[in-house]
Amino acid sequence: MYHGRSRLLRLWLVWLFCWGYTCSLQAQSTDLRVEARSYIFDPETEIYRYEDARFEWGTIALEGQKVEFLRKENLIVAQGFVRLREGSITLIAERLEINLGDNSGVFREVFFFDAKTEAYITAREVRRVPEGYFIGYDCTFTTCIPEQPAWEIRGSTVHYYPENYSSAISTSLRVRGVPIFYFPYLAWPTVTRRQTGLLPPEYALQTSSIEKFNLGYRLSLPYFWAIEREQDLTIRTEWVQFRGLGLGLDYQYAFSENLRGELKFLRYFERDPRDPQTESGQLAPEDVNPNTLRPERYKLILNHNQQLDERSRLIVSGLVYSDSQFQREYEGVRNPEPNYAQSITGSVNYQYDSGSITLSASQEKVFQEIALLNWATDPTRIQRLPALSFQFSEQPFQTVDLTMSAAGSLVRYFREEGYNGTGLVLNPTLRYRRNIFQYFKGVLGLGHSISAYEVWSPSASDPSDQYTFQIWTADVEFNTTLSRVWESESDLYSRFKHLMTPRIRYDYIEDVPQDSISGVPFGGDIATRRLLEFRVDNILLAKRRQYEPLQRFTGRSFLRLQEQEFPETFLLRLQSLQDREFASRGKLQEALESMFDEELDEEKLLQILAVVESGVSLRAGGQPEENLRIGENLVLARLNLIQPYDYLRVEEDYQSHGPTPKGDETEPGEPLLPLRIEISLQPGSGLALNFRNRYNHQQQRTVEYSLSVDVNVSQYSKASVAFRENESTYTTPYGQTFEASSSFSFSNTHQASDELSFGFSGTVDLNPASTAFRRRLVSDTVFLSYRPDCWTFNLRLEERVDKTTTSGGQETEYVDRTIFASVILGGVLLPEQTLPRAF
Repeated sequence: MYHGRSRLLRLWLVWLFCWGYTCSLQAQSTDLRVEARSYIFDPETEIYRYEDARFEWGTIALEGQKVEFLRKENLIVAQGFVRLREGSITLIAERLEINLGDNSGVFREVFFFDAKTEAYITAREVRRVPEGYFIGYDCTFTTCIPEQPAWEIRGSTVHYYPENYSSAISTSLRVRGVPIFYFPYLAWPTVTRRQTGLLPPEYALQTSSIEKFNLGYRLSLPYFWAIEREQDLTIRTEWVQFRGLGLGLDYQYAFSENLRGELKFLRYFERDPRDPQTESGQLAPEDVNPNTLRPERYKLILNHNQQLDERSRLIVSGLVYSDSQFQREYEGVRNPEPNYAQSITGSVNYQYDSGSITLSASQEKVFQEIALLNWATDPTRIQRLPALSFQFSEQPFQTVDLTMSAAGSLVRYFREEGYNGTGLVLNPTLRYRRNIFQYFKGVLGLGHSISAYEVWSPSASDPSDQYTFQIWTADVEFNTTLSRVWESESDLYSRFKHLMTPRIRYDYIEDVPQDSISGVPFGGDIATRRLLEFRVDNILLAKRRQYEPLQRFTGRSFLRLQEQEFPETFLLRLQSLQDREFASRGKLQEALESMFDEELDEEKLLQILAVVESGVSLRAGGQPEENLRIGENLVLARLNLIQPYDYLRVEEDYQSHGPTPKGDETEPGEPLLPLRIEISLQPGSGLALNFRNRYNHQQQRTVEYSLSVDVNVSQYSKASVAFRENESTYTTPYGQTFEASSSFSFSNTHQASDELSFGFSGTVDLNPASTAFRRRLVSDTVFLSYRPDCWTFNLRLEERVDKTTTSGGQETEYVDRTIFASVILGGVLLPEQTLPRAF
């Protein structure tokens, strides 16, 4: 009886003296710090019983209403409302047992949250193993708010590895509670750095009204293997609904800052044979080998970049496609140009103070048409095996604005069919600039091109030859600038400046025969030119009185910084500025510089300022004077008048000795080319208008004009429209070709909120007779992107009037409608390897 009373007295005294105190205990191999409202110690069982306690040891913090510390077993048992924190992980449970020796434990009825990946897990039971990861049973996983998740993954067993990757066994994907997919095994990353593991599955829908381009849904599961810090491999398996299985390998390496590269291979194993009636192109269907109706579909990419020393670098690249339709069908490239079958290049470049020298070789094969079952390539494509080129530029005198430069190459040409040869080209040039009478500027350029060729044919019956030609080139220009300035005391603009620059330019290329005497179809392609151009450029500048609007960080600002992968440490410190208003951008910049001091470099500062939201700009009386300032020069308007005169078209029967002169804007005998008028107006930062006009003097009317309007209501809402009318296709004396067109195009993009953005674009053919379907809308695109916190949905609808070649070699037009849809669950960043930049 006496011993029982004595024990109760000791317990009461311990409880009395430890009320509200912080106690430090020495557990087995663990420094344990305890804060509690009260506790009782039983010396016989060595059990501490705490109320409203907080335990800390190592990187773990535990809070609970009723907690027992079993000193002999080195065990903590808590129940009621229990919360455990470890790094970015917060775990709430009804009951837990945890061993302080190896931190292993058991948690009942658990709610689990990882702040770094924004992952929520609920489980009937969770075990923490000594290796530092968690095993959950009867779990749900989501990145949505758990009360009403848009999606969740339910699994019988989940292995969660912080800063690594996690996996689930026997899982089902549920959307709004409805089962969608079943996965026997699923894994996802829980880290933003490179780490081996399975990545989230990717889903896309690609349908087309043309059967040969209709793929259906595409479901892929990538696996990322971080082989070493310097190299990694991504293995991607894909299932294509109407094609079959696909396999992709993406190997990247960066063994040093000056040695990096990649090797990619993509292969599709199609299960169904293709139809020669629709996919043989110009090749007759009966000429198609039946054994090739299920062709191999693949793509290979090789890139290697290596710095050999401080001045030289080796670059090797390769690209191989199995067929001409791969880009159009699997990659969505409608008109690949060029449509490569093979492109292999290699070069060694040496840089010196005034230029560089390059030794290179290239081999290219290009498909003749887009047709899966026709593998014919262009046999006349020129290969360069090898080529030695150089360039040099220097200003020899400090007091004279004279530039001496030279470029040249030594090339061996090769073709599958036709003539082969070697060519040597040297191009020395001089360019001299000088002010004339203080008001005029003169520029004189003089060049001399020396070309030498040796040409032969693989066929002994064809002739071979050697020949050389030299071409002189020259250009001269005179210009001056006139200006006028006037000021205003009360208007929106405080100062205007008009600059008018008249200039006259003459461009000359000597007319020289560039073929051999024997008529070998090889040689130069430098066409003669004698073009005089007079133009007047007008620019209207203005300085605007700016009333700076209030500047504010919003949630959308932080979202855009996250999309740019802005450092997380900076984002956490920037949260103190969220929704605060600053009188001007300068005030905001001062606050940022004061907060970060020297840590904020110019690049990060510009990134932050670019996403800041602006409030309403009020005029005088509604805004403080400190917000009024005179801005920099703005270009309000431009007006350019260009009148060319082609001396080669003076004579109606002019015949050149070399290649045919470029340009067909007028008929021979009419040297006065059309007058071009270019006008652009930008009255504000959100509005721009551009007008272009060509006036034909001989016909005395306008033969081409275009108008475009761009409107930027804000950085989140943009729209544009354009109209173009050109009667006929023409080529300028410089070789630029402009197609005949009568069209109207439009586009609009709008971000309604942080979650929703949408837009559309299209082109209307105002001459419907130009298409077989007589439709005006020849192309259109509608897109929608919905990005809540825990998932992303992208939808794009494309419609095009396109052309295809029938088995008879005829081109027919058709309407191609394609839908692209993708769903991305979760907001976890996938691991990537960032390669160093080349110099």
